[in-house]
Amino acid sequence: MRRLAARAFARVLGDDDAPLMRALQDDDPTTVAWGAYGLGESCGGHEGAHVRALASRLASLEGGTPGGALDPQVAIVRALGRCGGELAEHTLRAALSLAASHANEAAAYALGDIAAHRGSMSAESAVALLDAAERSPPLDAALYAFGRSDPPAVADLARRLGAAARAALARPGATRVFAVRVLGRAGDATADLARVLAANDYSPPERVEAARALGHVRETEQTALAQAIGAILVDGAASASGDRFEVLLTALGAVSDDPPGPSEAVLSSVARMGLASGAPAPAARRVSSLRCAAAQKLARGAWDAPILVSCDIADGAASERARLAALDRGSLVKARSAAFVALARGSPHVRVREAAVEAIGRHPELAEAGRALLVDALGAREAGVVATAATVLATHPDRSYLNPTRVSSRSRPPADVDPRITEALRGALDSRWGPDLVETRAALLDAALALGLDEARARATDACGDPNATVRARAAKALVAAGFACPPPGASGLPSDEAAPEIGRTLARPVRVVFETDAGALGISFDPALAPVAATRFVALARSGFYTLVTVHRVVPGFVVQLGDRGGDGFGGSGGLLRCETSPVPFAPLDVGVALAGRDTGSSQVFVTLGRFPSLDGEYAWVGRADGDWNAVAEGDSVQRVRVEE
Repeated sequence: MRRLAARAFARVLGDDDAPLMRALQDDDPTTVAWGAYGLGESCGGHEGAHVRALASRLASLEGGTPGGALDPQVAIVRALGRCGGELAEHTLRAALSLAASHANEAAAYALGDIAAHRGSMSAESAVALLDAAERSPPLDAALYAFGRSDPPAVADLARRLGAAARAALARPGATRVFAVRVLGRAGDATADLARVLAANDYSPPERVEAARALGHVRETEQTALAQAIGAILVDGAASASGDRFEVLLTALGAVSDDPPGPSEAVLSSVARMGLASGAPAPAARRVSSLRCAAAQKLARGAWDAPILVSCDIADGAASERARLAALDRGSLVKARSAAFVALARGSPHVRVREAAVEAIGRHPELAEAGRALLVDALGAREAGVVATAATVLATHPDRSYLNPTRVSSRSRPPADVDPRITEALRGALDSRWGPDLVETRAALLDAALALGLDEARARATDACGDPNATVRARAAKALVAAGFACPPPGASGLPSDEAAPEIGRTLARPVRVVFETDAGALGISFDPALAPVAATRFVALARSGFYTLVTVHRVVPGFVVQLGDRGGDGFGGSGGLLRCETSPVPFAPLDVGVALAGRDTGSSQVFVTLGRFPSLDGEYAWVGRADGDWNAVAEGDSVQRVRVEE
């Protein structure tokens, strides 16, 4: 019961930290871990007291027995990283020498959290981390922090860092990717990175990191990149299969927009890659993505280049994205403006239309054409298109002005806003968006306040009492930006959602769900241990057929694969929200989490991690483990069938 109470307080994040302080002093390791996690998450405004309590408890646990998945030492050091400050950093440097390997690894990650938040690393922390990376046995996790901040300015430290990263390349494991990332920031690691990219004995996430790192404009990197791409091209379309596809696609994206001579031959080879007659649609889609990525580089911004127009041999999405990227590189006037409008209005692919609407914010020269596109987008039936248009208006309100050059940046009277946009925005605000479409609802509020709609303040004030925490937070932020504030909660407090129907009927044990996809059979074992409501919800959705024919809408090579939105653009869910069930556990490769767009915004989307990314730890609900070659999944792949192993 103490464990459950500590877990609840850690997730509620209320103003009273006394229950979490009591949990931190408990004699049960799991209760301590939950108390530490909650204190780290609620550190804002309490840094001094929380850091002192965490540091003291860590000292008392040194040499103790690890606590399994919820290790108290690991939870405490990661909480110190979230709090930050000089005392926290000093404590974490000492923690690099803790006897427990998981604890000193976590200390390295926590120092990385501090460096990322600050934007730089102190000399003392850099030395301590390098000492840990060079000791025997070496702590390869110590390299993580150097990939999240500027490289050391001191020549001796930079030399030591490069040597430690090169030594780590010889040690396979989940932390080797940090060495690749460090070498990507070094100025003399081209040969090492090219070797990683071209060699099959490195993992796909490591090869993807190497490809990104080689994406510099210097000729040496570009030449090495072209040579590595040539080495990956095994047998034409065969390079578009398996986990080679995402590696090759990333490498093509890293080629300069004005490719040097040595790159042109290999780009031409990819742009004309063939496909066997009768090949399935997923293979055609992958080959088209590669062909168009290469053609986009060869076109050098010419949106109507023949090689770009003819690169797609599938459904046209790859060609449209490439042409849109080419148009985005220059001023959208005359023929370029007409081509842009045609893509924004006529594309059958929702992601292309959303990308076009987003680009309006970067192109004020569109003027009337841009306003007309925003009107259309606000009236779209897809929640993602509406949210994208609203975000453009909130961040660039001048895109709605009839005479933007005559309007002061500090004065945005409604009379200067195109009345068509005002009418369309009101219509979108009046639409009945589902509770899980939080991004759309919040973006519309932001836009209404930015454009000065008469009813905007009243709508935002109502949203201050919304059941969803993210909507409340966005409403409060938008009101402050407009010079107002949310009213304080009434006597009954903030409204709350009805209890999740899964409570009392949660899974008793992990359940494996098999997704038959275009990339093969892939499994997820949903585990109720840490997120019982979410795990139970996902299994129920799988049983209901919800995930059948769902498209994988997001793939970040080497990072995550995300699915669960039937609309296919990542803005939708199942119609109901999930409250956050985050926990202080690490996300290892092939761990599964609940996709979020803010607090309590989970619904039906899940992500599968492809590598070790400590920045995810504690930020998302861990719901299980995946199996199968998830690195072979491509954006746009479909789930053909779903099977629940009862």
